[in-house]
Amino acid sequence: MIALVVSMLLSGLTPDPLLPGAPAVLRGHTDTVMSVAFSPDGKVLASGSRDKTVRLWSLETGEALRAIPGARQQPVALAFSSDGAQLAIGDSAFEVRVAEVATGKILATMLHPDSISQVAFDVSGSTLLVTGYNGNAARYSLPDGKTLKELRGMSVVVLPEGREVLLSTPDHVIRQVELKTGKSKRDIATQAHAAMLLASRDGKALVTWSPTERDVRVWDRAGGKVVATLKGPAPDLTVPERALSAVVESAALSGDGRLLAISAADKSLRVWNVQKGTILVTFPLQQRAAIAFSPDGAYVAAADAGLIKLFKVP
Repeated sequence: MIALVVSMLLSGLTPDPLLPGAPAVLRGHTDTVMSVAFSPDGKVLASGSRDKTVRLWSLETGEALRAIPGARQQPVALAFSSDGAQLAIGDSAFEVRVAEVATGKILATMLHPDSISQVAFDVSGSTLLVTGYNGNAARYSLPDGKTLKELRGMSVVVLPEGREVLLSTPDHVIRQVELKTGKSKRDIATQAHAAMLLASRDGKALVTWSPTERDVRVWDRAGGKVVATLKGPAPDLTVPERALSAVVESAALSGDGRLLAISAADKSLRVWNVQKGTILVTFPLQQRAAIAFSPDGAYVAAADAGLIKLFKVP
């Protein structure tokens, strides 16, 4: 159903003729797009821009449903609640807002004591988890925005049963934490700076990556071991300013855990077959870009300069 919806979008929009892969293009922001997120049903896409707005797009028509203004700075982190009714918006001014998707009305506002790396609702949508790049994380109640529990984490994954979360900590550990109490249940040592976490829908496959590294690691969560390392392109060491050209900018895992999309600083979007450890397709970009997988894994959205591009995965 989701693939059909996005196919309708592709038929209704003019593909960009300059890029192979003929992505569908969403236009409307007046500055660089910094973040993108799909709704759980795949019918709505949210995008946050340096123009200090969040826009909601219909993937049935390709039209903007509404703009949510009022961000103090650029929205860098977006997440829908599991029912798609709420959208969490974290900006670079440490502010988090929760908006009602149907109306754009702001339901809650919180200030977080760290540079925001990620926002995530619990399964019920009644609390919000916010992580920071310096490891300061917290769980907030909604809609009053009160701090329920202070945590340590740079990235968070809510496990499917809803009672526990995974947090990547500054001391190179993936920590399984009981959501209500904050009690640690299990630690997985990463032996590396794994700042960001991704997980498959069933929580069995786990991916770690860092914006300072070029390689991405795939884990068997049950065994606590790396099962694959996806190597990024080698940097161009002949030119000093290109030494970091291969580091990961953003990554997204398909819901079934089979495909991994990686946006690198070399202005490329690569989609990997996780099981085979091979690149399925490479799409060129205008810049390093935030990305997101559609819920069915059929499309990757990329925040490319001032545009949102939807690439169909072969």
